[in-house]
Amino acid sequence: MAETKMTSMNTVWIQAIAGGAFTLIPARKYPAWLRHTLTWGSAAGIFTLMAVPGVASKLQELTTGQTGSEKAAALEDVDAETVNVHGGSVEDAGTGRTSTGKVDASKPDFENVVSNPVMRIGLATAVAACTYGVFRFSFWFDDAAERGLRKLRVPYPRVVMGLGVAALYVVTEKFDRKYEARAGQSSQSDQH
Repeated sequence: MAETKMTSMNTVWIQAIAGGAFTLIPARKYPAWLRHTLTWGSAAGIFTLMAVPGVASKLQELTTGQTGSEKAAALEDVDAETVNVHGGSVEDAGTGRTSTGKVDASKPDFENVVSNPVMRIGLATAVAACTYGVFRFSFWFDDAAERGLRKLRVPYPRVVMGLGVAALYVVTEKFDRKYEARAGQSSQSDQH
């Protein structure tokens, strides 16, 4: 546990230093091709992962080296243990209800979204549009924040922004750690 926290802190410091250093370069100075690749490429990647069935699992297999059958066997073991702990049966796990209130055990809710191409493509389009919007907003905000700091006559506004980004990485990591500790304590008290 202590080793995990130490690794996590080392990682957050590396992220904070890298994020702060990249903030020193104004986004308006990025080449146009890089800005377009970041915005459109990310949106297209997210759309592909969500809209095309099987792409995410193939990508996961490539990165982890674990095949779908190995993952399924591991998940079956975990699901069976989880369901038995809570007193249900494996047959009842993941069932959804129809509009009449009857249990439809044919497909869990998430499989209904995956099997319906219109829903899958619509959801993928919405998430890709949000991804594109976040990148466009971040480019605009980078310039607006620098202009605002210059109006306030802050010396070295990019350095101040870089320090702010680095501090944000550290603060969010500490907040996440506190939240996980509280969630762990909560789940332990529920088990007793």
